[in-house]
Amino acid sequence: MDLKQQILVALGLETQEESVSLEFQAKLEDGTIIVSTADSLEPGVDVSVLTEDGTTMLLPVGQYRTEDGQGFSVEVEGVVAELYEDEVEEEVAEEVAEEAVSEVAQEVVAVIEVAVAEAVAPLVEEIQNEMKKMKDEMAKYKEEMASAKKEFSAQAAAKPIKHNPATKQANKVEFNRPMKAIDRVLARLNK
Repeated sequence: MDLKQQILVALGLETQEESVSLEFQAKLEDGTIIVSTADSLEPGVDVSVLTEDGTTMLLPVGQYRTEDGQGFSVEVEGVVAELYEDEVEEEVAEEVAEEAVSEVAQEVVAVIEVAVAEAVAPLVEEIQNEMKKMKDEMAKYKEEMASAKKEFSAQAAAKPIKHNPATKQANKVEFNRPMKAIDRVLARLNK
């Protein structure tokens, strides 16, 4: 420290910065960064939370797990009480079991694929033969339709039918009486 800083510290205008060495650092499962002055996480060592601005605060009481699976508990704020790793062993056992199940499933799928291929191959061949027969029949029907169309178009068309409306006969009053008004209206309508 230079002379100027020593004078300011002596007058109380500036505090002497203490250098704190943080040896251990880890990230919890929730993403929180924890630090300690000890080399490793052990019962009885101090543990703090490293904030975004670089300051530290004591880790609250509770149970925590680091991202690498190390579990620990804090019973007194900022002091590790106990370490445990029980879930890490369970996770490894689960991974091994999942791998074994995956291998068995792959073998079963391979056996099923072979069995299906052997059983389905004759059916596929039979269906292909039937489809070929149907295509041949369709081609035959198309040829017959084309020849029938030519034959019908070559024939002379019949004379067209003409509409011959029935001749209208005038409604005449056959009585020897004079026409009334209603008779004249009906006569005009029927013309």
